[in-house]
Parts: sequence; C-alpha cells; structure tokens
Amino acid sequence: MTAIAPTPRDLLVDARTIIARPEAWTQGAAARDAEGEPVGVEHEDAVSWCATGALNCAMYRHVDSLEIPPPLQRARDRAGTILTDTVRALTLGHYTEATTYNDQTNHGCIVHAFDIAIADADRHCGKHSNGRARRKESAR
Repeated sequence: MTAIAPTPRDLLVDARTIIARPEAWTQGAAARDAEGEPVGVEHEDAVSWCATGALNCAMYRHVDSLEIPPPLQRARDRAGTILTDTVRALTLGHYTEATTYNDQTNHGCIVHAFDIAIADADRHCGKHSNGRARRKESAR
C-alpha cells in the first residue's frame, strides 16, 4: 500500500487510534470479533484489539498481503520495544511485557501507556522517528 514504511511513532499513533474507544480494546486475545471470539489481528471481522494486537493491526494496514517487508517489520519491532519500555517504566518493572500489562490493567492505563510511548518516540527519534526532523534542523 505505502511505498515508504511508517515510522515506529506512526505505528504507535495508529495503534492508539485503533483502541481509543473502550469497546475497541480487549484482553486475553490479540483481537476479537463482534461475538467476542478470538480472530487474527488483520481479520476483517476484528472489532477489538489488545495493545500489541493493535500494533500488529496498524502494521498490516500498510500492506496488501500478509507478507511484511523488512523495513515495516523493523518499525513494528521498534514500536513494540518502545511500548514495552514504557510499560516497564510506568510499572517500575512490575510488568515486563505490554501484553501482560494489557491483560491485567484497564483501558485507560493502556491508552496512557501509548501516549507516553508516542512522546518517548518523539523525544528519542524526533517527530518522524527516523531522524529526518533532527537532520533537517541541524542542516540549517
């Protein structure tokens, strides 16, 4: 679909948007259909996602097949690391995985974790999470 892979920040923003409404968020499965049954995150019947399921769904929205190009996979992996690091920091290391935190907390806490992860991506990598913003500023 897109010629340029999204940045980790882009995927974090997309995932947060996917689960912004409480009814679009789930626990205990990566994604669920309207009947509450688990489905694949990319499945057309999916209506709710966990935190990492939303990240994967955001990734799949940038391709036309289930084949993920390496730059997109790297962006997804980095976004997942940023979210996991955020969860570890927020919980003072009590939770070491975003999936476990998702399944043992509430919707508001997950959305808050995404907000912090997005801010962290901005802080560490610049607004575009790939260094372009900082290089442009330093070139002036």
